[in-house]
Amino acid sequence: MTEISRRNTKSNDNARRRIARPLVAAAVAAGLGALGAGGPVAAQSHGVAASAVSQTVLTAVPKAPAAGAHQVTIANYAFAPSTLTVSTGTTVTWTNNDTDSHTVTSIGSGLLASGTLNQGASYSYTFTTPGTYAYICSIHPFMHGTVVVQ
Repeated sequence: MTEISRRNTKSNDNARRRIARPLVAAAVAAGLGALGAGGPVAAQSHGVAASAVSQTVLTAVPKAPAAGAHQVTIANYAFAPSTLTVSTGTTVTWTNNDTDSHTVTSIGSGLLASGTLNQGASYSYTFTTPGTYAYICSIHPFMHGTVVVQ
């Protein structure tokens, strides 16, 4: 490759970057505008078609838990929420967001027994009987949680 070819290639790469950055910024601004500041109208003022923004927003919004389902997050060596009150027939899902492994293990009853949950793993249980269900992480017993079923 000659020196002139190298310079032309570098110049073309820089030109592409100068063009791409404002386009990405406009798309992000349009998406944020569609989320709360004017919807598709705000998106069109940024030069982005409303249908494109709507598709982006729809794929960016996390799915809500199914009806009758509740989430408990395991993070920073804690269950959150630490106490959860649910109705009979509710499915509770614990998801480990820590880098260390954890468990969801009943105190006394043996009802909850997730086994080891590595990072990103989940465990679900459907509560069919009213009562108070205390649990711990058997690997880190200082981690406590409670599910109250009414």
